[in-house]
Amino acid sequence: MTFDDLKTVLVSLGLDPADITPESTREEAGLDSLLLTELALVLRRERGVPVPEEELYAAPTVTAIEELVSRYAEVA
Repeated sequence: MTFDDLKTVLVSLGLDPADITPESTREEAGLDSLLLTELALVLRRERGVPVPEEELYAAPTVTAIEELVSRYAEVA
């Protein structure tokens, strides 16, 4: 998954596109625990990428989330 793909998913969850940059922390992007849970569900159901919520919570930046999702997408 590319950064742009992830950003599209995050915007569909209601986040402001201006807040989503590769360097943004989860908090700066607006990703609280509820949205991370929702992101995990969307990735699993709509993209077939089973990323564990715990690993999403541990990713400090949007780039780290992108890399995590990409790793799981490769094995899905």
